[in-house]
Amino acid sequence: MLKIGLVGVGYLGSRHLKHLCELKGVEVAGIWDTNPVVVANTAKQFGVLAASGLDELLAECRAVVLAAPTSQHYKIGCQVIDAGRALFVEKPICATADEGRRLVDMASQSNVILQVGHIERFNRAWRALQGLTIRPRFIEVHRLAEWNPRGIDVAVVHDLMIHDLDLVLNLIQAYPSQIHASGVSVITPTVDIAAARLEFPQGQVANLTASRISLKKMRKLRMFGENEYIALDLGKGICEFIGVDDGTKDLSAGTATLGEMRFGKLNRRVYRKMLEADEGDAMRLELTAFRNAILHGEPPAVSGEDGLRALELAEQIVDSIAKSSAPQHGSNMLPAAEV
Repeated sequence: MLKIGLVGVGYLGSRHLKHLCELKGVEVAGIWDTNPVVVANTAKQFGVLAASGLDELLAECRAVVLAAPTSQHYKIGCQVIDAGRALFVEKPICATADEGRRLVDMASQSNVILQVGHIERFNRAWRALQGLTIRPRFIEVHRLAEWNPRGIDVAVVHDLMIHDLDLVLNLIQAYPSQIHASGVSVITPTVDIAAARLEFPQGQVANLTASRISLKKMRKLRMFGENEYIALDLGKGICEFIGVDDGTKDLSAGTATLGEMRFGKLNRRVYRKMLEADEGDAMRLELTAFRNAILHGEPPAVSGEDGLRALELAEQIVDSIAKSSAPQHGSNMLPAAEV
């Protein structure tokens, strides 16, 4: 049995704990949190060890799932890696890219497995793309959430948009050469609504919008290539594929023809089909991948470098928002105190 300890038993930590208790080949070595009352109550509920401190937990386990607040990721993560324990850390990997880089370097130098919890990689809609060769030229993403006070210590870019930054970077396999972004604070002291335009070296463009004060939820990603349009509804786990071919190939069962066109001697047929993947809880799947990386030597499904790139991009977007909202030199706007 692979003994895994859990650090942080808040909302996400409790969900992780439920899955760890049910995961084949895994034994929960114990849990620890800075709140001893929460630890005691949760340990009693799940029948696991309530560790008195991180050192005790590390002595009992071979790996750690870290679901504590982001501000604690670096300090605790360093202790876990220094003890030689494999580490699964929730996104974002750390509070800052500088911390993230040091954590990634430490794991690499210590030859310790490090996986980052970008859970959308395990979404059924995203998994339906496996096996396809996709070369998107334009990507549009909307991630809208109803108001929830959880996660408001950081900008919406780090809280929500970072999920989609990871997906876009994974799709295009390149880092943007130009970043344009804007955002506003509505309820919290940080940015609550943000929009970013990413331009890549080979001409690809991605537009992303994230909001945590919407009236309804939306998690959709649309991408356009030379001969396809793919729409992912990440909230529903649905993947829709619209393709174009010359009309000579036999279409698979379940594929509908939407129309045919002729441009001189060129025939173009437009067809539609739904792409599917096996059902499965995304959190359970990412923890299974973490288990397999430890037991079978498989590469982490979302590496520390992956998590770091998404965080670096999030920081650049927040910096771009700050610059776009800063008063310009020569502006005739009065300071707020004088208006």
